[in-house]
Amino acid sequence: MTSDAAHFEELQGRLRGVLMMVAEELPPVTVALVGEMIDANECGVALEILSEMLLEAEAQIEPEVLGVVDGLVESMGLERVNAERLRGLVRPGPA
Repeated sequence: MTSDAAHFEELQGRLRGVLMMVAEELPPVTVALVGEMIDANECGVALEILSEMLLEAEAQIEPEVLGVVDGLVESMGLERVNAERLRGLVRPGPA
């Protein structure tokens, strides 16, 4: 396996992990669509859809989710808005 293929598989795995962490916050059809995009090697599109749909659903996400999304955006060279728009959705930590 080439290093590019290994890197891509690692990105897919991280993105699938994020999808599993937020699946309960989204309609099943959205979860299925994002999964299909990942399977079709369209991780950038999948992350953009996931980010937009989380915002639209006014989902509550854990800080860890934002951290992983932020790293994926950086790794894939996507527009920062895909992570930044999720900041307002992060559940507050313990006081």
